[in-house]
Formats: sequence, C-alpha cells, structure tokens
Amino acid sequence: MREIVEDIAIVGGGAAGAYLGYCLARKGIYATVFDDSHPREKPCGGGVPAPVLKRFPLLRDVPGSYRFVDKTKFISPSGRESVFYGKTIMNVSRECLDKYILQNATDNGAKLIERRVVGIEEEADCWIVRTRDGEYRSKLIVGADGVNSVVRRKTIGPIPRENLAACAGYFARGVERDYNVVKFIRGYTGYAWIIPRETHSSIGIGVELRHAGKLKKLMEEFIAEYCPNIEKISRFGALIPIVTDPAFYKIPCSGKNWILIGDAAGHVAPISGEGIRYALWSAELAAEAIAEGNPAKFDTLWRKKYSWHFNMASRLTGFCYSPLVLELYVMAIPLTWPYGLLSLGVKRFCRRQ
Repeated sequence: MREIVEDIAIVGGGAAGAYLGYCLARKGIYATVFDDSHPREKPCGGGVPAPVLKRFPLLRDVPGSYRFVDKTKFISPSGRESVFYGKTIMNVSRECLDKYILQNATDNGAKLIERRVVGIEEEADCWIVRTRDGEYRSKLIVGADGVNSVVRRKTIGPIPRENLAACAGYFARGVERDYNVVKFIRGYTGYAWIIPRETHSSIGIGVELRHAGKLKKLMEEFIAEYCPNIEKISRFGALIPIVTDPAFYKIPCSGKNWILIGDAAGHVAPISGEGIRYALWSAELAAEAIAEGNPAKFDTLWRKKYSWHFNMASRLTGFCYSPLVLELYVMAIPLTWPYGLLSLGVKRFCRRQ
C-alpha cells in the first residue's frame, strides 16, 4: 500500500535536508523528511566559519559540543609552519549541529519519517518513494542525501568519480590545542587536519579519490608526527564531491518536480572542501523556489548566487595545490593583514604616538 505524504518529500535529514524543512516550515509549507540515520556524527572537521554563522543565525544557538577558535596553524608540504589569526570558527560536532537543525524543522511543522529511502520512481503525477517498510507518494522530491544520492542517481546520474575525493580519520581525545591545524601533503591535492572540539577532536585527511588506497598510510604518518598520544574513539571514512571539471556545473540541479541540494548537488567548495555553507545556502534557495511554486527555478538561483565561485575554484585547484604555491602561501601568512607582522608594526607605531 502506498501512503500519501505531503506535497514535498526530502530525502536526507542532514544539514541540507533539515534546513530545507526548517525554511519551508517558516513559510507555512510542511515537508516530509525521510532519514533513518540522522542525527549522527559526520566524517568531517566540523568547522563553521564566522561568515556562515553570520549568514545563518540559527547556528549560533546550537546546544552541546562545540568550541570556538580564532587561529589556525598551516603547515606546508616541506614542514614550514605559520599561524593565521582570523575570525572565530565554531568547531562543532555535526551530530549536535544536525540534530539541532532537524529539531527546529520538526518543531516548526516538518514531518520526519525515520526510514531509509532505498529507491525512487517517477509516475505520471508523482514520485514513488520506497523504503524497506513501505512506499510513499509525493509530488515533489528533494535529494539531500549526500554524495551517493538515490535521488541524484535517478534524476541526472551519479557524480563522476573524477569529481570525487576520499577522506578518512578518527574522532579522538587527547589533543590539547586551542587552534586548528591544516597540513598540506606533498604530492597530493588535499590536506590533513586537526580540529579540536569541546569533548573530542576530528583528525583526518582528504585526497583525490584515485589516491584513496594511500589514505591509511598518510593518516598514520600524520598522527605519528603531530598528535601521537591521542586516544582514538572511532574511525571514519567518506566520499566528498570535489569538482575538478567545470563542465560538471552545467548539469541542472532541478526540474519541474525535483531538486538536488548540498552534497547531492555537488555543492562543496572545490579547493577547501567546505560543505556546510552550501548545504544551508542551497536549502535556503530551494525553499525560495518551492515557495514560488517553481522548483526548477532553483537552478537559476544557485547559479546566480554562488556558481561563479565553484567555476573559478575548480579551474584553480591544481594551481593552488602546486608545491611552490603552497610553500609561498604558508610563508605569506605572517604578513597577512590585519593580524600578521604588518599589523604588529602598525600597533607599535600607534602606541608610540
């Protein structure tokens, strides 16, 4: 028997899907979110930059496991180190963050069905959403189900392997630092990280998918050199959409009765791998298109707002990760205004006046 859900089925209850449910509910539109796994800890650093906190004020009130830091140590492929003092970053447990967003969505009227979607099928006037326990019907379907999106595979096809990266690492205790660490790996497009949170740290590394077989060795070498005495809580691994072919962005992310957002759309910063900004931003724009009764408009909206960044960054990724550029980048960090040597000179001059 097929149950009829509301007009909108959101597949995936992570940050993108939950925030879409929240945005729609605030507009008086009540979607149904399908997810049997969230909230859960996501394989990532969990750093939320200050501009994202400003852009999405809901995140400022996340309860639970987070820690604010205002400096990051960058390490070049040769081992040169520089510390960047910048705007505050909120290092947060994604389990806490996603739970908070999802709770806000359901508190405002969104419905949660704790079932894993195993397949979808389009019929004449609706989508059939299949779970292990039954089938549901919906007029509009939104894929917010990550890099291996069921919705994406059915609508436009999977993300090509050449536009994927792999990451692996540990959630661990015993990292006594009040700053983040980013270590660029010689010979690879990617980096390792140490992100201290409130009760634990995320320690990981991400590289192009073609180098995934070397992740374990690279990870253990990084830990041995920079945090050898950690207590490992759990291990993680995942795929990440890191687009190196700008033609990827020409593929539509919406149609008359479907939308892809977040990782399912491939909307992740190509150079840094940051995804939370675009998970929330794409959800916000999708809500706007849905509220106007024109889901296909989402493709116009996201291209207008942030596709320029993706197109530019995807073309520059190889250049930015070249050994010489990385060495020069880390060398230049102490000179960065307003927190480096230049600002130090200005402050000393001002004190003398």
